[in-house]
Amino acid sequence: MENISGEIFINSQGEWLYEGNKIIHPEVLSLFKRSLTVDETSGEFYIDYKGKRAPVKVAETPYFVRDVEVKKDESGNLQEIVLEIDDGSREILQPESLKLDAGGVLRVKIKSGAFSARCLPTAHFRIAELLENDNAGGFYIRIKRKRFDLGEKGEQ
Repeated sequence: MENISGEIFINSQGEWLYEGNKIIHPEVLSLFKRSLTVDETSGEFYIDYKGKRAPVKVAETPYFVRDVEVKKDESGNLQEIVLEIDDGSREILQPESLKLDAGGVLRVKIKSGAFSARCLPTAHFRIAELLENDNAGGFYIRIKRKRFDLGEKGEQ
């Protein structure tokens, strides 16, 4: 496969850069995000489009949760959280995957558990509002009346 030249980088805030310049064109960003894949052997990310491959360097993770939709029942009990991923997809939070990283940022597993996604501020704070303190310095969330611990700080 032919390679595309020039460095593509995804920074820790989910911004895509090409040779140091922020990519802002919505159609280009959408194409890149849809075409992003990972080499299962090396773990390296790349864009694969029409037989051309471009390596993508990633600061933390290639995916970010932009926002969430909180769904509650008529009694106010949390039923599910729908994640809005920065690639335009939406999926239901798998609550056992919700973790607080060493920097105090919420992360989740997405794409059938294949990738870690960092919650951007809007999503982070909407989920954080739903967390409860376990009185031992940890946090948990109740979904469908079931408790899910966030795990130890620093865990991913």
